[in-house]
Amino acid sequence: MRQARRVLLRPVIDSSSVPCFCPAPQMSFLVRLRASSSARWRPCCLALALVPLLIVSSPVQAQETRAVTGQVLTPDGNSLPGATVRIERSENGNEGPLGDQTNANGNFRIEGVPTGKHDLVASFVGYQTLRREITVGPDTSPLTIQLEAQTLALEGLTVTSQKRVQEVQEIPAAVSSYEGDFLDDIGVQQFDRFSDFVPGLQVQIQSPNNPGFVVRGITSDDGDARVQPRVSVYQNGVSISKSRGSVVELYDLERVEVLKGPQGTLFGRAAQIGAVNIIQHRAENTQSLRIEGGIGNENERYFTGHVNAPIVENQLFLRVASLYNRRDGVVSNKTGDALNGKETFASRGSLRWLPTDGTVVDVIANYQRDTPPGTSFKSGSFAPPAGTTDPATAAAMGPDPVLEDDDLFLDRTVWDVTLLVDQALSSNVTLNSTTAYREFDSLERFDADGTAAPALQFDEDAEGKQFSQEVRVTYESTGQFSGFGGANFFWEDGSQRVPFRTDERSFAALLNPDVPLVQDNGQPTLIPSIPNPETGDQIPLKEAHQEAYTNYGSTTAAEVFLDGTVDVTEALSVTAGLRGTFENMTGEYEVTNSETPGRLGGLTGASPNNLFAPTGGRLSESDTFWSAVGRLAADYAITEDINSYATLSRGRRPNVIEVDEDGANILDAETVWSYEAGIKGISLNDRLEYSLSGFAYDYSNFQTSVTELNDEGEFVSRPRDSGKASALGLETSVRAALTEDVTAFSNYAFIDATFDDTDEDGDPQELAGNQFRLTPRHSVSGGVNVDYSITPQVNAFLRPSVRYKSKVYFEEENSENISQDGYAVVDVRGGLNVRGIRIEGYVENVLDKEFIIDGGNTGAAFGTPTFIAGDPRFFGVRVSATF
Repeated sequence: MRQARRVLLRPVIDSSSVPCFCPAPQMSFLVRLRASSSARWRPCCLALALVPLLIVSSPVQAQETRAVTGQVLTPDGNSLPGATVRIERSENGNEGPLGDQTNANGNFRIEGVPTGKHDLVASFVGYQTLRREITVGPDTSPLTIQLEAQTLALEGLTVTSQKRVQEVQEIPAAVSSYEGDFLDDIGVQQFDRFSDFVPGLQVQIQSPNNPGFVVRGITSDDGDARVQPRVSVYQNGVSISKSRGSVVELYDLERVEVLKGPQGTLFGRAAQIGAVNIIQHRAENTQSLRIEGGIGNENERYFTGHVNAPIVENQLFLRVASLYNRRDGVVSNKTGDALNGKETFASRGSLRWLPTDGTVVDVIANYQRDTPPGTSFKSGSFAPPAGTTDPATAAAMGPDPVLEDDDLFLDRTVWDVTLLVDQALSSNVTLNSTTAYREFDSLERFDADGTAAPALQFDEDAEGKQFSQEVRVTYESTGQFSGFGGANFFWEDGSQRVPFRTDERSFAALLNPDVPLVQDNGQPTLIPSIPNPETGDQIPLKEAHQEAYTNYGSTTAAEVFLDGTVDVTEALSVTAGLRGTFENMTGEYEVTNSETPGRLGGLTGASPNNLFAPTGGRLSESDTFWSAVGRLAADYAITEDINSYATLSRGRRPNVIEVDEDGANILDAETVWSYEAGIKGISLNDRLEYSLSGFAYDYSNFQTSVTELNDEGEFVSRPRDSGKASALGLETSVRAALTEDVTAFSNYAFIDATFDDTDEDGDPQELAGNQFRLTPRHSVSGGVNVDYSITPQVNAFLRPSVRYKSKVYFEEENSENISQDGYAVVDVRGGLNVRGIRIEGYVENVLDKEFIIDGGNTGAAFGTPTFIAGDPRFFGVRVSATF
C-alpha cells in the first residue's frame, strides 16, 4: 500500500486484467509520451472451462453517459495492462476518487464523470506519471494515452500474486519478482540457477526428473505418487507441483514470482510453505521475431526464439516459442557414456482471442522433452579402476546384470493444455476461469551403488495425469474493499514403479560388512555362493535377478476460497483469507516378484524376493479428509514509499496414505503456523527497491522420507512422521538503478531450521537439534548490470554475479560425511548490442569451483553413500537478433 497510489480500481488478473466495456479506441486527441524498450505489455491471465464459453456469446453492455474511456499504450503500439487512470479534480468541485485500471487490452472506462473540465492522471510503475486536462461532454471520444518510461527505473516492481496487478510493496508477504528480460540478461534458464537469486529459496536438480524445491528450509522433493508437495509451483495459473513433472525450462517469460510462507489461500493445497509463480508471455497484438543461438564447451548447442503475429487485427493473436539446449556429460564413465549432461527440447504455442471488449480468451499449450545422459551417483567409499572417489572425476558405473542396454539415461516428457477466460461482468466485478489438463511420463535409469559392481541397478518409471478447473469472481472498487472468492476442482492419478536389478553375487558382497563391495583395483567382489543355514550346503547365487515395487496415488479434491482486503484508513489495510478443502485420496502398493526366487531373501526378510517383501497383489486404502488454511495480514504505509506488514498464516500438507506389505498407515497432515513481519520500500523515483522480513515457523507432524535397512534387515522406502520442528529466519533484498547505465542487486537469507527436542507428547525426538536437509544457514547473492553506449548504434554490457551458500546437510541425520561446506560461485556475461543484434560471451563458475549438490541417496541405506557433483566451469558464445 502506497498512499499516493491507492486508487487501485478494476482488478487485473495475472497482469492480463479483466476487459472493460469501452468501444474500440478512436483517436480524438493523443497524449504522447515515450516509453523505453524495457516497458512493454506483459499479459498473463486466468481463465476458463465451459461456463465462460456461454458468457462469451453474451457480452456485457456498457453504460454510455458521462464515461471517460480510452486505451493506454506503449509507443510501439502494445497495450499497457495494469496502468491506473483517474480523475483527480474538476472545475465543478468534484473531488471523488473516480478511476479505473487498464485491462489486458490496455483499455479503461471511468463511469460517472461530470461534464466539464477535469485533470486526468495516468500512472504505472516504471513510467512517468501523466497529468492532462480534459473536457468531458456528451460526445467525448475515447482517449489514446502513451506513457513515457522513467530514465532510471527498475523492472519487476509489479506482481499479480493476489490475483490483481499490485506493486511489490503492497503485498503483505515476502515476495521476490524477476522479469523475464532480467533472467535472460544473467543467463538463468533453470530453476536451480534462478533460486540462487531469491532469498529463502533453494532448488536442487539431480535431474529434470528429480528436483528438490526448498522454501525457508522445507523441502518438497518426494516422487512417491501418494505424497503431496509442500511447495506450489504454478504455471499460467495452474499447479504443476507434482515432483516428477515440476521442472520446466524458463524461457520466453514475462516474469517469475516467489512467495514465501504458507500461501494456501492464494495458491491452493500444495502451497504449505510457499509458491513459485511462472508467468509466460502471451500472444500480443503486434508483430515480433526473436532468434538466439549459441555454442559452448562440452559440445553445447543452444537455440531459442519466438514469433508473434496478429491473425485477425485487434482480435486474434498467435505466439510460438521454442528452446533446444544440449551439452555432453561432464563426468566421464569408464563403463559407458559420460554422465551429468543435458538435452532438452521445449516448445509453446499460445493463442489470444478478444471476442468482445469485455472478454479475453487464452489457450496455451506447453511441451517439453528431456533426454539427458544419466546422473552420476558416485560412491564416496569405493573408487573406480585407476581413479578416486572425487565426485567430479571419472566414474565407473556397473554393468546392468539383466538388461543388454545398460546405459544410464533419463527420458521424460511433460505436456499440458490450458484454457483461460477473463470476463468483465461490470466495472468492478470479473469472472475468471482456468481449465487445464497435464501429463508427465518419465523413465530414469541409475546406478545406486555408484561403483563398477552390478549390485544396485534401479529404474524409476513415473507417470502422472491431472485435470483442474477453477472459477473465481474478483471484486475491486474505488471504495475500501477488494477481494476474490471461488471454487476449485482438482483430480490427479499417478504411479511410481521402481524395478530393482542385481547380480546376487555382488549384492551378497554389499550385504556382508566383512567383504568389500569393490576391491582395491576397482573391480567388483563376486561371492559365488552362500551356505544353506539348515544343511550347510552351498547355494549358488544368480548372476541376474529382477523384482519391482509400484506405488499408486489418486486424489480428487474440491476447494472453496475467499480472500479480501479492507482499507481501514488511508495508511492501514487488513487482509484475511480462508480456503476449505475436501479430499478423497487413495494409496496403493504392489510388489512384482522375481520370476525365479531370490537366494538372498532369507537374509533380508523379503523372500521370495531379495529386497522388496511380497504383497500378494495390489494393496489399497482410501480415506477422505476435510481441512482449512488461512491468513490474516495487516499492511501499514509508514510513508508514501515505505510499507510495513505483519502476517499470521496456517499451512498444511495433506495426509499421506502409506500402504506396504504390513498394511495401511495414515500419516497425520503436516501443519505449520507462520508468524512474519517485514518492511518494504520503493524510493528515489522507482530507482531503489528494498525489503527486510523476519519469520518464525512451528511445524507439527513433520513428514520426511526414509530409505533404509530396518532392524530386521528389510529394505524400506517410505514416508515417516518426524514429529515437531521450528524455524527462525531473516531475509533482505536490495535492487537499485545506480545510474542510467548501472543497476545492482543483492540478496541475503539466514535461517535456523531444526527439529525440536521433544515431540507433541513431550518425548525426546530422534532428530532433536538437527538442521533441515538442503538448507544453508546463510545464503548470499548479488550482481551488477553495466550497459554503456559506445555509439548510438553500439552498446556494450557486462554482467558479473556471485552466489554463496554456507554448509548444507543432505540428510536429516546431519552426517558430516554427507554434507557440503560453504562455497561461492562467480559468473560473468558480457558483449555488444549492434543494431538489434546481440553478441554475448559467458562464463559460469569462473573459478571452476568443485562442490556437490547432493549426497547419501539410496546407496547410503546400504552403507555406501553416493554423491552428485555440481556443474564445473561452462563457457560459450551466443548471438541473438530481434525484429
